[in-house]
Amino acid sequence: MTQLRDSANVNPLQAFSDSIASTVEGVGASTVAVRGRGRHALGCALVWRPGILVTAAHVFGRAPATASVIAAQQAAADLALVGTDSPTDLAVFRLPDEALPAVRISNSAGARAGQLAILVGRSQAADVTASVSVIHRVSGPWQTWLGGHIDRLIRLDTGLHDGMSGAPVADAAGQVFGMATSALSRNDGIVVPESTISRVVDELLARGHVARAFLGISAQPVSVVNVPSAASGSRDGGAGLLITSMLSGGPAAQAGLLVGDIVVDVGEHRAASVPELRDALAGNIGKSVRVSLIRGGTPAEVDVMVGQWPGEARAC
Repeated sequence: MTQLRDSANVNPLQAFSDSIASTVEGVGASTVAVRGRGRHALGCALVWRPGILVTAAHVFGRAPATASVIAAQQAAADLALVGTDSPTDLAVFRLPDEALPAVRISNSAGARAGQLAILVGRSQAADVTASVSVIHRVSGPWQTWLGGHIDRLIRLDTGLHDGMSGAPVADAAGQVFGMATSALSRNDGIVVPESTISRVVDELLARGHVARAFLGISAQPVSVVNVPSAASGSRDGGAGLLITSMLSGGPAAQAGLLVGDIVVDVGEHRAASVPELRDALAGNIGKSVRVSLIRGGTPAEVDVMVGQWPGEARAC
């Protein structure tokens, strides 16, 4: 009888608060602080797999190889860099050992606007830190300002506290569906979803970089009339990409494309914007694609062997 009375007197808000604290504690066991070059280069990181640490690339600037990790026992240890991918703001390191447990991962496809997003980090003194946000928006695939492919847009309703970039983002059950970053949006925190993290981690472990297709051009959208289209024949009007500059010796230059050409289609795909062009090139490294264009007002077609971009710049 006493137990029933005690159960009835439990404050639901207190129970909810305790459950959040327990979730933070559980995720915190797989979370560390990471310190890059400079006193203020401090962020969070999560143990993605045994011995593999994932964090936000922008925390380290251009010199992440000096990073060290601060775990719960406050012991700093140097990290071995696997690779970075600035377009998705991900950096991967190898831990000195595999003692820290990996996070429990959930499918980010289940994320919905209005759900709680629990961010877990550590301070420079190795104390667990936490921030509770709400998912503001969830939508489909998108490209970052550096051309990185993110499988789905998960936007938080607030920005991030200092030092929380790289923090794991968990649901109320303590399962991690992504990593928080402040580098991909000017105002709000963005969650890089687990599917994107896994893909980038696999590529960095395999080759040390993420392979991205490119033509070796810089281009800007323009309006055109009488657009030739490989996908749908001729159309009265639309948009294309005006080539404004070209990499000497790049794939486009070798194929005979010229500054001033207007790219309309790549293969069977529209290329009326830079994101559309990148989508059309994706998966075609080392393959020949037919580029439909307008040159001097006249439709033309050129076959281009798609190259692999050697760096992380925003070239197409």
